[in-house]
Parts: sequence; C-alpha cells; structure tokens
Amino acid sequence: MATNQEESADLLYAMRAVMVLLGSGIGLESALQMIGRGGYGAISRDFKGVIANLQKGSQLEQELSKLSRDASTKAYSRFLNTLRTNVTSDTDLLRALQQQSEREEEERNDKLAAYIEKLSGLPTILLTFGMLSPIIFGIAAMIPVIAPGLMTSGIPGMASVAAAAGCFGPALFFTVVMMSLIGYRAHSSDPGVI
Repeated sequence: MATNQEESADLLYAMRAVMVLLGSGIGLESALQMIGRGGYGAISRDFKGVIANLQKGSQLEQELSKLSRDASTKAYSRFLNTLRTNVTSDTDLLRALQQQSEREEEERNDKLAAYIEKLSGLPTILLTFGMLSPIIFGIAAMIPVIAPGLMTSGIPGMASVAAAAGCFGPALFFTVVMMSLIGYRAHSSDPGVI
C-alpha cells in the first residue's frame, strides 16, 4: 500500500502518459501495461498488479475499482474511477483526464507555492545561527586572551564576560543543533511534488 506522498509524486506524470498513449491510438489496457512497466513509482506497481490479475482472468473494471478503494489520495482515487467509468460506459476519457491533470497541476503548484512561502525566512535564520552566533560567541571567548588585564580592571560586567568565554564550546554545539533542527523542519515539510 502506497503512502499519500508516493501516490501523488508521480500521479500527474502517469495521467499525462496515459493521455499521450490513448491519444496515439493505444487502448486503455495497453496503456496501463506500459505504465506498469515502470517509471511511475507506486502507480507502476499498482498497474503491474492489475495487468497480472487481468492475465489470471480478472475483469479490468473490478481491478480498477479495488485499486480506487485502496488509494491513499483523493486525486489517485479520482483518476482510477475515471478509468473505471470509461471501461463501463465508454466516456470521453481524454477530455476527463485533461481536466483532472490540469486540476492536479494546480494543486501541485499551490502546494509548492505554500512550501516556498513557508521557507522564505529560512536563509536569514540559517545565516543568523550559522554565521553570526559563532562570531559573537568567539569574540566573547577571545576577550580574556586578547586583554587579560581587562578582566581584573573592575569594570562592571566583566565577570559575566569571563563566564561567557567558558561557554564557547556549548554555544557552538547549540548552534549546530539549532541548524540541524531548522534543516529537519525544512525537510519534513516538503510537499513531495517535485
């Protein structure tokens, strides 16, 4: 059973491939067989299973109906139902697939735009944590080495600077952890449409 992301990743490409194959005069069963040969991830695996079951004597309508029930995404289920409807009532499959592929492309573009918008501030955050924090903590850590007399001069707050110098290693470790968490956040929110 494929996940939502696995199904939606190649759905648009599979739809368009079926449209091209049907438009060139190939029948639906042959088009499904061509898709089942590979290149379309979970959809190829599903169609390969359909073709194997057809060779054992199953009916195409039943196989497409079973796949549609097990589909994880509405778009994939809609695609399979369109194929099944064409088998039972001989509809204009090319026009229906054209409409669905346009709708799927719009949804993918919307997901991609939302993902880009969500990550638009990420370079600034990474610059702050990755570049500026080691510099700031490094300067604080170097003050006791550069000006040792400054620590004993009696200036208020110098004791806290000396304490900050001892935190240079943990501060760099904290910086690496924060950058890792930001990277994980960016990776985990990937819509999977590319």
